[in-house]
Amino acid sequence: MAGGLDAAGHFLELRWLSGWRVAGYARMLLLVSVIATLLALKAALGPDGSDFLAFWSAGRLVLSGHPAAAYDLAATGAIQAGVGRHDVFAFVNPPPLLLAVWPLGALSFPAAWLAWVTMTYLLWLAVSRPLIGRYPWPLAAYPGALLAATHAQTGFVTSALQAGVARLIERRPFAAGLCLGALVIKPHLAVLFPVALAADRRWRTFLGAGLGVALWLALAWALLGSETMLAYRQSWAVSRLLMSEDDPVFFLRQATVYAQFRAWGLPAAASVVQGLATLGAVALTWRGWAGRAPLAAKFALLYALTPLATPYLFNYDLPFLALPTLWLVSEAARSPRHRFERLELVALYLAPALARAAALPLHVNLTPLVCVWMAWRVWQRIRAAEAANPA
Repeated sequence: MAGGLDAAGHFLELRWLSGWRVAGYARMLLLVSVIATLLALKAALGPDGSDFLAFWSAGRLVLSGHPAAAYDLAATGAIQAGVGRHDVFAFVNPPPLLLAVWPLGALSFPAAWLAWVTMTYLLWLAVSRPLIGRYPWPLAAYPGALLAATHAQTGFVTSALQAGVARLIERRPFAAGLCLGALVIKPHLAVLFPVALAADRRWRTFLGAGLGVALWLALAWALLGSETMLAYRQSWAVSRLLMSEDDPVFFLRQATVYAQFRAWGLPAAASVVQGLATLGAVALTWRGWAGRAPLAAKFALLYALTPLATPYLFNYDLPFLALPTLWLVSEAARSPRHRFERLELVALYLAPALARAAALPLHVNLTPLVCVWMAWRVWQRIRAAEAANPA
């Protein structure tokens, strides 16, 4: 019996998981992801449709010279009815995103879907790749990226922007700020960046972010007109309606503390607990970025805490979690901490897809707990680095 337990323990240490095996398993996972993405496209052409219909119909309306109509449910519904929809996927993003989706209107729906997923995936991969060292295949096959691909949403775009800030902040801090400003298309994904930049006194990036928001809004205003900027207000009613309904399935597709409590039918508790989670994330971000840890560690902490800081974030927004996950992998390879660390890191790597798959059956989306776990492991590394390099 003891021998069997020892053998099982030895196996679970994953010492056999060499670099070439990791790359091989990642390639197999990537192949499965490609197949799953093509199946998602097939499903998107069926009666259930896809969120991507909102982007495609908005692109068609911009291309036809009626950008303000992208926020008109009747106009978008008429276009979507042409591919078999009986209800409407509303376009609710700020006008700067229309500048990215308008070329999609020149393509058929399936061609636009494939083009959007392929191009945004490659963008995310190209921007993120230099940040993760020697793990290109695990990055390419990251399960959080699969969720973004199958939904054909904005997860790759926003994650590329988040990675772009990390790429540019040392060499071109103002350009990093302009990149951060582009997250005006989904500002809740940037909620911790001002805290981090202020704590680390990176004022050029801070200024660039503010100017970037203004420039992206001004560009949208100049190209799309005042009518479009004012029409955006119509989308607020749609978002308000979605968030006010007690639909547990809708909330379980999200990855936040607030959404989990809403799924349990506890709206008052959702606001309180989310407020505490946000304050905790802000405090830990400030402490981490004000300290002496390496910049890569600071970004790993910021990314791990981001899903805890916002009440509104979907599972398809999570490709950016590849960065703290693979940073932890790199740190473990350099300085292992405990016997089953490899097993723990494999679990963290697979967690976005596993949490999404288990959410509806369990009535619990485990992503916030995963992020707490990830942030704690990053924080331990940060404290160890600070202790090893006292001022």
